[in-house]
Amino acid sequence: WQTEADFELALTSCYTPLKNALNGGYYGTRGVMMRIARADEVEFRNDISDVFQACYFTNTNGNSLSQGMFYQFYNALYRTNSIMQKLEEKQGEFGEDFVNKVKAECLFIRGFYLFQLGKEFKNAPLRLTASQSPSTFPLEKSSQAEIWSQAEQDLLTAASLLPVKNDVIGKPTKGAAYAVLGKIYVYEEDFDKAIEILEPLTKSPYTYRLVEDFAWNFDDVHENNEESIFELLMEPVGGTDIWGDGENINSTQTNTRPKEYAAPEASGWYEANPTPQIMDYFLEEKDKDGNFDYRARSSVAWDYEGCMYYLKPFREKFAEDRWNTYWILKYQNWNTAESEADPPMSCINERAIRYADVLLLLAESYLRGKQDLPMAIGYLNQIRERANLNPYSGAQTYEAVFNDLERQRAIEFFVEGERFYDLRRWGLLEKRMQTCNEVRYKQLMTGKVGDTNRYYYYPIPSKELETNPLCTPNEGW
Repeated sequence: WQTEADFELALTSCYTPLKNALNGGYYGTRGVMMRIARADEVEFRNDISDVFQACYFTNTNGNSLSQGMFYQFYNALYRTNSIMQKLEEKQGEFGEDFVNKVKAECLFIRGFYLFQLGKEFKNAPLRLTASQSPSTFPLEKSSQAEIWSQAEQDLLTAASLLPVKNDVIGKPTKGAAYAVLGKIYVYEEDFDKAIEILEPLTKSPYTYRLVEDFAWNFDDVHENNEESIFELLMEPVGGTDIWGDGENINSTQTNTRPKEYAAPEASGWYEANPTPQIMDYFLEEKDKDGNFDYRARSSVAWDYEGCMYYLKPFREKFAEDRWNTYWILKYQNWNTAESEADPPMSCINERAIRYADVLLLLAESYLRGKQDLPMAIGYLNQIRERANLNPYSGAQTYEAVFNDLERQRAIEFFVEGERFYDLRRWGLLEKRMQTCNEVRYKQLMTGKVGDTNRYYYYPIPSKELETNPLCTPNEGW
C-alpha cells in the first residue's frame, strides 16, 4: 500500500472473484451454471451434483457451489473495503485524480457485487468494512432493500467519478454504473427512476448501439464492441491450471464454458441442453425472410435445413438417432473449430452487461410503470429490427406487449443468466416451470412458504450459520 502501482494491483484482484471457475465466481463456469440451472431454458444432467440439485430444486444450505458464490461475494467486498480504507489512511499521499479513480472503481465493483448478493440471497450480512479481528465477524443480516440501497449509493457515487469511456479495456465506465443502477431500480419496480437513469444511455455522449450481428456478442473476435457495456476479460495469461482459483501462479485466466456444453460429437461434456419449452419461444416467429430467428440460429443448433455444428452440417455431425436433439451454441467455438479444445481454455469474454438489456429494461419500465405502450413497443422494435423481425404488430394491450417483452428477453438472453430472475420477479416462475418439467415443478412447489418460495433464493450457507452466530437462515430454510 505504498505506491499507485500497489493500489492498481489490489484493484485487479477484485475481478478474480467474479471469474473463479469452480467455486462460485458469478461469471465463472460454475457460477453461470448456478444462474441458468433454475430457469426453464436448459436441463442439466446429473454429472455435476451441486448444479443438478439447483436445477431440480433439491439443493440445501450445504450446496458447495451456492456457498462458493456467497463467499466470492464477500471475498470481493473485503477487497474493495480494504482498498478504500487504505486509501483513506494514505490521504494526502496521492493526487486527487488518482484517489477518485480508485474510489470510483472500488465503488462500482462493490455496488455490482451487492446487487448480485441481494439478487441471489435476498437478506444477508452487509459488510462495509474490512477487518481481520474475530470480534467483528458476527453480523446480523440486512434486508434486500438495505443491501440494494447501499448498492445504489455506491453506483451513484461511482458514476459521478467514472469516465464515459475508459482507456483501459475491461475497466468500468460511467455507463456501466448507470446500467447496473437502472437494473436495480427495475428489480425494485421503481420504473420512473429506471427510465431517468437508463434513457440517457441511449443518447450522446454515450455511443452504445446494437451491433449488426447478434453473434458478435459471444465470440472472441468482436469483444468490447459497441454493445458491450461491461465485460469480464478471459485471456490466455497465467498458467495452465483450469481448475484453480484464478489467483495462484499456475491458474489460467480462461474458462471451460464451451467444453461444458458441446456435444460429445464435438469433444464436449454435454452438461446441459436447451429445453423444448425454450425452443417453442425460438421457433414461434419467423423473420422477414421466412427464416428462423437469427438469434435462435446463433444460440442453438438443431435439425433444420442449413444448420451447421462445429463446421459440419447437423445431420453429418450427428447420427440419425440424434437428429431430434438441441445444442447450445452461445459462447461456443462452433463456427471456428471442428471440436472443442483439450485442455479447454476458452478466451471468449463474458459479457456482463449488454446494451440490449438497457433497451429491454426501458421497454419494461415504460410498459409496467407508465403504461406507455407506444414507447415500450418502440424499444422492443429496436431489438426486433436487429433480429430481422417485422415490427411488433400484436394487440395494443398491456398483456400482449408484455408477452412479447417476455419472449424477446427469453430469446435475447438465453443462457446469459437472466431468465430465472425475470420469471421470479414477474411472478411467473411456477407457471413456466409447470409447463416445462413436471418433476422439477413438483419439487419447486415443495418450497412454498407463506406467500413466497424458499427456492426463489439460495440459502445462507450452513458454514456461515455455524461461524456467524448473529446470522439466521432465510425464510423457509
